[in-house]
Amino acid sequence: MISPAKGIDFFILTGPLGSGKTTLLEQLLYTVEDSNGTAVIVNEAGAVNIDGAVLVDSTNGLVIETLSNGCVCCSLNNDLVTTVQHLIESRARMDLPPFERIILECSGLSMPGEVVRSLAGLAHLQMAVSIICTYDCTRPSLLSTQFDAAAAQLSAAQTVVLTKIDSASQQELCTAMATAERINPFATIVEEISQAKRSHRAFLNATLRPLDHTLPQRKLVQATAHPRIHVYQAQLNEPDPGDAIDWLENVTGCLGEKLLRSKALICTPERDFLMQTVGTAFSAPRLLRTKSGGRSVAIFITQDCELHELTRIPSSLSIEWEQEAN
Repeated sequence: MISPAKGIDFFILTGPLGSGKTTLLEQLLYTVEDSNGTAVIVNEAGAVNIDGAVLVDSTNGLVIETLSNGCVCCSLNNDLVTTVQHLIESRARMDLPPFERIILECSGLSMPGEVVRSLAGLAHLQMAVSIICTYDCTRPSLLSTQFDAAAAQLSAAQTVVLTKIDSASQQELCTAMATAERINPFATIVEEISQAKRSHRAFLNATLRPLDHTLPQRKLVQATAHPRIHVYQAQLNEPDPGDAIDWLENVTGCLGEKLLRSKALICTPERDFLMQTVGTAFSAPRLLRTKSGGRSVAIFITQDCELHELTRIPSSLSIEWEQEAN
């Protein structure tokens, strides 16, 4: 296996069916100054990859691979790893500079947690990963039959891009913004009428890192925008790091698919470290270079989960739970 000389920015582009993923990506390919540094992998659940054909038709010489006849988070995990390795090795054999970014456009049915889990086979590539979710302001996906996938996609994203803004009423736009902010308090929300600016902010202005350095500096426990989704906050009193990790693993194991996303900042006298999950897929603990000076806190975004399910999970820690009423 040939490794690139430097890390690659890897974008996971998610969003419900019809929410504007391909349009967002197409705008990036129109506006990026040097598309030769970008590779695109397009996944569709059907045997015919229509989105891949659209992108090929709208670009000039861009490297595009397609994964068809299956959802990348289910049956195509090995194909994704093989495809990324093939892209990098082919690039090296042609004596070309490494790709700056690889973008995976997922099927509208994909669960981001499973996609992140599949990327474990590419850990040696030093990739920085960012999840982008498109959210249609005119058709609230959390009120549709796509609820489970939409909730998982929205809560996993580092960046939520509001789409169809030019067709949305002011009330629809405000509702979409409030939904994104309340369901995912960690995300950056992109609200741009211009499609070109929207795409540029989503991809080219994104901050990619293995994990966020800090938790947002605001109260995270909020009334959610959907009765099936809750955001819970746990204050941990002087936790031992090992006990904290064991507890977080217990929470993940007990909640299973009910856990959409979590993030925990564990503070000790010697060091602070950060842990997070997308779904039940854990990222490695990250030691922070500077101490936050704050208390240890964990945030859980859940679906169909009541507070008592969390409080009854065994733990040797002293935990104070919070949730605001809907």
